[in-house]
Amino acid sequence: MKLQDKVSIVTGGGSGLGRSMCLNLAKEGSKVVVADMNLENAEETVKMIKDNGGEAISVEIDVVNTTQIENMVKTVIDQFGSIDILCNNAGIPGTGVKTAEVSDEAWHKVINVDLTSMFLVSKRVIPQMLKQGKGVIINTSSASGLIASEAGIEYTTAKHGVVGLTKQLAFDYGHEGIRVVAIAPGVIETPLTIKVGATGPEGILHDLTMKAPAGRYGKPDDIGKVVAFLASDDADFIHGHTIPIEGGSSIR
Repeated sequence: MKLQDKVSIVTGGGSGLGRSMCLNLAKEGSKVVVADMNLENAEETVKMIKDNGGEAISVEIDVVNTTQIENMVKTVIDQFGSIDILCNNAGIPGTGVKTAEVSDEAWHKVINVDLTSMFLVSKRVIPQMLKQGKGVIINTSSASGLIASEAGIEYTTAKHGVVGLTKQLAFDYGHEGIRVVAIAPGVIETPLTIKVGATGPEGILHDLTMKAPAGRYGKPDDIGKVVAFLASDDADFIHGHTIPIEGGSSIR
């Protein structure tokens, strides 16, 4: 119970990696705020946590809507009194096509959801963490934030941006008690990756993943367990870095 009585917010917590983060944070004793655009999914995650004896609430949120972000922060502080851990996890996939084929609309949408949202949410959570004198922010980048890939220029650029955002947040606030890190998952078996075809034999990332040292796709729990560790004091000396959790696919 390394996170006993801590309060965590997980964006995109209604499914996939976010759900695994929520479950593993709760397993370590954290109270969890499951924030998701799909309220039904968020409430399902909350039920899973409560069924295992944990404490959680759901919040419906669009992570690029500043009014909704501010309302979420107020709700969490009013109900729990603190925000100890923020997992900026909400995101969408890229188009998986080459640069000249990516529409301007697709570029802006992916950059906004996968990168700008992390700035918007962090900016509004940081004042509470500064008030507390302590906090942890964990940002979800990607193996595509470390190397070029077939995921698409808008996705690769956004996820590289998350790496830079993480470094700058750590630089700005590490001395004030806020520890900031990022994770770089590879292809994980989730409803989202299955939907875009990344896990099938003909999927856009199949060869890269299966040729990596691990020789398999990741499981959501591979991510959730690492996030719970990074949120704990056991990871207190890890600042500003992006931790690959991708079976070795980015070492090529």
